[in-house]
Amino acid sequence: MAFRLVKKMFRQLRGNTITGAVLIIPLLVTVIILIQLFQLIDSALPGILGVKMAPGLGVLITLVIAYFAGLAAKNYFGKKLIAVGNNIVASIPFLNKIYLAIQQIVDMVSNNKKQLFERAVLVEYPKENSYTIGFVTSQANTLFSLKVGQKLIAIFIPTTPNPTSGFLLYVPETEIIDTNLPVEAAIKLVVSGGLLGADHVSTAKLDNVGMKKGWKWTDLFTRRHPGGRVNDPRD
Repeated sequence: MAFRLVKKMFRQLRGNTITGAVLIIPLLVTVIILIQLFQLIDSALPGILGVKMAPGLGVLITLVIAYFAGLAAKNYFGKKLIAVGNNIVASIPFLNKIYLAIQQIVDMVSNNKKQLFERAVLVEYPKENSYTIGFVTSQANTLFSLKVGQKLIAIFIPTTPNPTSGFLLYVPETEIIDTNLPVEAAIKLVVSGGLLGADHVSTAKLDNVGMKKGWKWTDLFTRRHPGGRVNDPRD
């Protein structure tokens, strides 16, 4: 009897711990990312100026500068001043290449009429019979296509679990396999390191990945069988 009681208590302790971890991990990861982003922005301006600032002041000053830059861009003299600044930077060797490339990327991302990724695909990488998820970024690669004698597609290969970094590959169109997955679902596969599995998101939609409308992931802990028993993932 005592052994059964101890076993039951241990099972409850283990189940509650796992459930708690599942609940707090998404929040914890989100908080960590926000803190790192805050620290990155907060340290950028003091690093450029070479001065020390109170925590949070760098972010505040950056937001103020961004506000007045946006305000200036809306009037005639502000536009002229920005144009002059762009021309000065564009005339500096090496720096102009970096600045113009970053400016084009920012302009493309901020343009709501164009998605960053066109679609999710599979490509044979990094070796034969080994496939990875990639995202089509551009099909306008006529120059490279003429060089190799076949149409090339620009593919971004993200790293796991951080999809913001990765590799750029130009892959022949005939060697690309469409996944028919929404881009958001494919990104979730990359971030999870394959833990979700392609089958789990094969019917994904933008607002509910493979789940019925109104479904929340916390429903895992409250879903009931027809008989009334709770479907507990800890069992």
